[in-house]
Amino acid sequence: MLIGIVLLFQVKFVRELIDPISEYFPIIWIVFVLLSIYEKMKYKKGKRTNQLRIPTNNDDYNRIMPFIFGVILSVGGILALKYFESEKIMWTLLFLTGILSLISGFLFIPSGIIETKNNELSFENGSRKKSIGIEKIKNIHLKGNEIILYENNEKVHYINHMNLNESDYKSILEFLQDKLKSEIEIKNVW
Repeated sequence: MLIGIVLLFQVKFVRELIDPISEYFPIIWIVFVLLSIYEKMKYKKGKRTNQLRIPTNNDDYNRIMPFIFGVILSVGGILALKYFESEKIMWTLLFLTGILSLISGFLFIPSGIIETKNNELSFENGSRKKSIGIEKIKNIHLKGNEIILYENNEKVHYINHMNLNESDYKSILEFLQDKLKSEIEIKNVW
């Protein structure tokens, strides 16, 4: 993906389009990293009561990437500040982005989301999102690598690529029992 972005910037039309605003990219990036840190802190402080974060298979990757980018950007920013006389603001922003990425890495939360909102139960794993009306749910089965939802009309939904363990089952069970109707059967299936 990174190679594709670099190649895209080599196209003359794209460079002409991006040049006037290219100096604002680090500021935009910093804003996104700050928003990410804010959301992670909000979740860790318990302010997201309608949301539960659960581990997925991509979490190892998601856990390490902020540290890799943070170190590269921080070291790159420091070296650029030391050896290049021009664009000090750009290199400072690069360094700041690296430090914020490191902070974001220390505030890691799992990427899978179970959420109740507007009488719907939503599951999110990466770009896959599934929302189902709570009144339609018949039962839920929790497996090690997936969550299966059965609707009253026998329709089945699979939320897969999970990385669940015993404590995750307990958290999911408590969350769902608190948020859903008591008639919905929730069980662990191995």
